[in-house]
Amino acid sequence: MTRLLKWLKGYVVIRLDGYAPERFLNLCSHHHIILWGMISVGTGYEMCISVGGFRRLRPLVRKTRTKVVILERHGLPFMLYRYRNRKLFAVGAAAGIILLYLMSLFIWNIHVEGNYSLSDQVVLDYLESVGVVHGMKKRDVHGERIEELLREYFPEITWTSVEVKGTRLIVHVQENEDAAYDTVPEDEPADLAAADSGTIVSMIVRSGTPLVSEGMEVQEGDLLVSGKIEVLDDAGEVARTQFVHADADILIRKTEYYEESFSMNYEKKVYTGKERTSFYLILGSRRIHAGRTGDAFARSDTLTAEYPLKITENYYLPIVFGKNTEKEYVLEPSVYSREEAEEKAKEELNLFFKKMMNKGLQIIENDVKIEVNGDLCTAAGTWTLEKEGAREQAPDMTDPVQDETVEEREQT
Repeated sequence: MTRLLKWLKGYVVIRLDGYAPERFLNLCSHHHIILWGMISVGTGYEMCISVGGFRRLRPLVRKTRTKVVILERHGLPFMLYRYRNRKLFAVGAAAGIILLYLMSLFIWNIHVEGNYSLSDQVVLDYLESVGVVHGMKKRDVHGERIEELLREYFPEITWTSVEVKGTRLIVHVQENEDAAYDTVPEDEPADLAAADSGTIVSMIVRSGTPLVSEGMEVQEGDLLVSGKIEVLDDAGEVARTQFVHADADILIRKTEYYEESFSMNYEKKVYTGKERTSFYLILGSRRIHAGRTGDAFARSDTLTAEYPLKITENYYLPIVFGKNTEKEYVLEPSVYSREEAEEKAKEELNLFFKKMMNKGLQIIENDVKIEVNGDLCTAAGTWTLEKEGAREQAPDMTDPVQDETVEEREQT
């Protein structure tokens, strides 16, 4: 922004020579004349100064008996002066600036970050169904509403944030593919129940009454921390019951079984070397194709590359150049070697564990074995994980002490 302002106002590169250049520099500082980019060249100095600052130099040059020479001129004022007789150029430049400003009022790129199980296209299709599309006005973007709609429609999204940068709408999401549980508002009482079966390995309670301890086995749905706190009187008896919003960090460890298998016989893709390339241009919401379209081969893979036109990182224009490359292939019967099958099974297992870690699970132990038996490759075994093991639920608000007191009053 500073460089842009300097360019708009115009500046010159000058050379300073003389007997006492240091005095000249001190006077510039005293009169608040800004200099930058100063370098020492021989017995003099070269530096940059604004057009307005240069016009104030004459008395300082005379007073210090120095000499100032202009080496270069930069900025909009000099460019306008250079092309002052080219009216069409000026009109075109003004029209271009106005066009850029008008395009900056719209969203031309919607980007999704943080999604793993949900593809970009799935999120973009939903956003389009609720009116969030490319080419919409930036003033029509209501971030809080979009965030609320995403959380309601996708239960696996636990957190989302929407921000506008330039002509980009960036949607940040955080997923949790575990079962989505209803949470209780923070200002209301709540209990913590087990979200899964397993062993309690860590438990830090900040609010509420703990009902289990580390090392205990729990089943899904068991009450772990109660939001009910009993207040005792001087005699050690329950005087009243207070309900709070239970809060705790509880870690559960459990062991699960993994088994996946696939046939050693498969159909292998063999590319024939035949390709077909087509191009397209996206102008706003309109797509223009160039070249042949449609299916050219019985079987093919299509590679798509898009090149959006942008001025800066966050200033996208409504123009996208695209290229589709179709590569023909045929299927031939083939058989995995033992090494290939084991490598494929290992890759699938690693992808499975990566997906589990994206959910926030910690893989503690892996005891999965890979075996090849005849025409089948099998990966089977147990694996141990640790996860956040508590979910909120509404508590039982019945207070037996208060109920007993009411009955006694009614009898009296």
